[in-house]
Amino acid sequence: MVCTSNRPFALALATSFALAHTRNPDQLLGICTRPDEALALVAGVDQPVLAFVSEHLDDGSGLELVRQLKDRPAAAPVVSTVLTLASLDPVVLRRALHSPCDALLTQRGLHVALVVSALEAVIGGFRFVDPVASFVLREQLPHDQPQLTQREAEVLRLVCEGLTNREIGEQLHIAETTARGHVQSIIQKLHVRDRTAAAAEGVRRHLVD
Repeated sequence: MVCTSNRPFALALATSFALAHTRNPDQLLGICTRPDEALALVAGVDQPVLAFVSEHLDDGSGLELVRQLKDRPAAAPVVSTVLTLASLDPVVLRRALHSPCDALLTQRGLHVALVVSALEAVIGGFRFVDPVASFVLREQLPHDQPQLTQREAEVLRLVCEGLTNREIGEQLHIAETTARGHVQSIIQKLHVRDRTAAAAEGVRRHLVD
């Protein structure tokens, strides 16, 4: 499924996807422009869905649609999401990175090989981030900005929400001791004394939304 307010981009994306799957073609569920249309499309299927969602939609936000697709009931078929951004604004990029999307692509320089790489990562259970987005964000980082891993960033977000180590473990499907180790690593990298200070420092440095 492709959901975007830019129909020429939708057709180009659908073509790229078709070229990437010439040996094992998948069915295009549909092309839509509004969040309600996308939700209606996925509600009518009983198999996993791959959704390409752009930043700008008619009557809605791509970021919000990604969250809605991920918040469906546990019994519903899995929806993997690839979020595409027209903007390279660091603020927008950070928001996208903190969204639950499975892959993040920028529309600048988008090509078949990049789409293939993103799909392979998603199918393999990994998150994919467009190298262009990564470069822009690295350029924006202060020299003393702590380099948190993706998992540590996820843990820090949950710490900011007030979750305990046990609750973080349950949320991320990791052991409580592993969650505790991540929290301690974050505290060390942020040069603070405890998890409360880590949460405050994370917000101050824009490491979390």
